[in-house]
Amino acid sequence: MRNSSKTFLKSPGDWRTIIVAFAVYLGWFVAVFTHEYLPWWATFTLLTWFGAWHLSLQHELVHGHPFRNPKLNAALASLSVTLWVPFLSFKRDHISHHNTTLTHPKLDTESDYSLPENWRKSNRLLRSIYWANRTLAFRLTVWSVFSAVQYFIADAWRAIRNIDTARSAWLLHLPAIIAVVFIVTHLADMSLFEYLVGGVFGSHSLNMMRSFAEHKTLSNESNRTAIIDAGWLMSLLMLNNNLHVAHHDEPSTPWYLVPETAKRLNSFERAALIGALYSGGYSEIIRRFAFRPYDQPVYGQSS
Repeated sequence: MRNSSKTFLKSPGDWRTIIVAFAVYLGWFVAVFTHEYLPWWATFTLLTWFGAWHLSLQHELVHGHPFRNPKLNAALASLSVTLWVPFLSFKRDHISHHNTTLTHPKLDTESDYSLPENWRKSNRLLRSIYWANRTLAFRLTVWSVFSAVQYFIADAWRAIRNIDTARSAWLLHLPAIIAVVFIVTHLADMSLFEYLVGGVFGSHSLNMMRSFAEHKTLSNESNRTAIIDAGWLMSLLMLNNNLHVAHHDEPSTPWYLVPETAKRLNSFERAALIGALYSGGYSEIIRRFAFRPYDQPVYGQSS
């Protein structure tokens, strides 16, 4: 029995991830099917929370947990409740992010910086957008909607042209979109607009709270990664991905072992050396950067 469990799960403790997956999908179904009995703000909160948690779960699945078989991980992630990102496309882009020069605008798929030569040629409006996108208020509102729509369209166009793995990603994603929309609009009788506001853009915004300040461009490439020392609830929501230095050091470490890894690798001290240790958690991020830029927008320069 023990050998069977080791073969089935990638790590012995990955039963924790299965429990999280069960909680995520159960919570999502509850949010959708109780919307007629709850005030709009309660439904919005539930959709936002469980959608963001689902994105964190997908991140864990990208890195090969809980199952040893990647097809089982893809199947667990395939009911994409947030609609906008095909799981296999996310996997392709996120693995690329781990294997490249962090924050480089052309190499890092998760970079929000501008190359110096592009910055010099940018007009005042574009520079203003770059600066605004360094504030949490802009990132979680305007940029949340724009980036989700832009990624959805761009990756669909890649699938049409059969570039990289986009077509196979969308062959898995399209049935999931149809299933989610059918459950929401026909079985639960929720308006699609209400679902898009909370289940898609609200959850995307909450998830972007984590990614907002997790990397910082510097001329030195040795460490460009942050630590957000959040409380237990937000750490559970982010599945400890807020301890981002440790995650980049050992990306295959399952989420429940990341705090231990962070201590072992002195992640907190290393983040502090580049001014990217946020000991006050997400409340500090909100307080400091809601309307003030957390960093300048040009790649390879220091604030």
